[in-house]
Amino acid sequence: MAAEQAQQRRDVLRMVDAMETAPDGIAPAPSVALPPSLAPVKRHDERTVGAAAPARGYRDLAQGVAATSVAAVALTVALLAWRRHKRRRLAATPSPVSIAARFAEPVLPQGPAHGPAPAPPPGPEPLVPPEDPAMANPPAADWTYQRTAFEAPSVQLTLEPVDLLPRQRAAPLPRGLLERLHSPGETATLYLSGTRDHPTLRHVGLHRDDFAHWENVLREYLDAGGEEGHLARWLLPMLLCQRAPYVGRREAAAHIEEAIMLCDIALDDAGAGDGERPWWRAQQLRMQLARIARLSGATRLLALRDLGSDADDHDAPALDAWVDVHLAWSGWLMSVAARARLDIADDVCARLAVHDEPHAARRRAEVMMRRAALAKGEPRLALLDHAHSLRDAALAGGEDPATLLLFARCSHERATLLPPGDAAEACAFALAHAFAAGEHPAWRIESLELRLAIQLTHDALPGQAATGDVATLLRRELADARALFRTRTA
Repeated sequence: MAAEQAQQRRDVLRMVDAMETAPDGIAPAPSVALPPSLAPVKRHDERTVGAAAPARGYRDLAQGVAATSVAAVALTVALLAWRRHKRRRLAATPSPVSIAARFAEPVLPQGPAHGPAPAPPPGPEPLVPPEDPAMANPPAADWTYQRTAFEAPSVQLTLEPVDLLPRQRAAPLPRGLLERLHSPGETATLYLSGTRDHPTLRHVGLHRDDFAHWENVLREYLDAGGEEGHLARWLLPMLLCQRAPYVGRREAAAHIEEAIMLCDIALDDAGAGDGERPWWRAQQLRMQLARIARLSGATRLLALRDLGSDADDHDAPALDAWVDVHLAWSGWLMSVAARARLDIADDVCARLAVHDEPHAARRRAEVMMRRAALAKGEPRLALLDHAHSLRDAALAGGEDPATLLLFARCSHERATLLPPGDAAEACAFALAHAFAAGEHPAWRIESLELRLAIQLTHDALPGQAATGDVATLLRRELADARALFRTRTA
């Protein structure tokens, strides 16, 4: 054991000598500063070294152990300082909700020479402890968008994305009365014509699908104010009367009675000087005429006499309704009695001309054509010529589709009584007016029917060769137009 320790001491001495006596060109390794008690003793000569070899061996060993201990302590202190600095940086990590504390934190010096780092300023307590691994991926912040006055307006066209998921959509914004009456995606069978405040209702086709829809919408607006409420109250009586032929007898009678009651209520609400009173009086007369038309025989004539006399009314709307009453009354009479009733209608037209001359000319043309239907030969042609002469006066107020069809029909009837040359000219005149009236969808079918009849009359004239198969094309077009209005529910 003693021999091994002596061998180890000799080895250590050789290593120390080799470190102190470095060869040329190689710088000696830096030594660690030691206390004077541990500093090595310099050698002077071989005799001194040989004499002090045992004592120097112990001193060199002590110096090596001291140097190793100092290096280990320095390394341990550096490692502890690094771990402490790393832990302080993790503790100072800001909260994921707010980044304000990150910008306010001062930069701390690194290393053990500066002493322990000061504690971070108090801030919001983090939602998750720093040791939690979830801090590596903090959740996204919840941003709240606030509108400003500098944004672009929101009234921009944006396409609605296609939504293939079965989810409940929000209810659409309420639309106006006219928009709700005309359902998109379906062929309309009810049309409005005439003036904006007091339009007339025209039904096209043979089904009654639109009647129920219109009635539900109009009843929703009965108690509304403004123009929409007034329009709903004005249209509902006409709608109920026009729906009567498509329902049962008892239901039809109930509809007409309700229409008359609505007119009576509106007439009572209108004051004596109210401008709406003549219009409601005209509406009342037409609703009563619709009820009388469902009667027959003596019951009908007695009901007509109960209407009173046109002498009690002096306004244009009421006089116009009286023309309808006398024209319908003449259709239920024969011969002399019918002509007498048409004379009364002609007098009413003269009174109407004081208020509205173009409209009075059109109504007088209707009376003349009704007279012509009761006559034959030359008297009939004379009456048709008289009606045709009223065309310019009637169209002075505007080319209404109903007025154009009236004079187209008048010219067609004249063509059947005129010589071939004049008949061809009358047919051309009638075709032009019928075509112009067909531009409005409410009169398209009636226009095609009249155009087909006029074309057949023209082709039958002597010396008039058919230019192409026009009649066949019109028949096909008429069939396509009628197919759009076929019955869908009945």
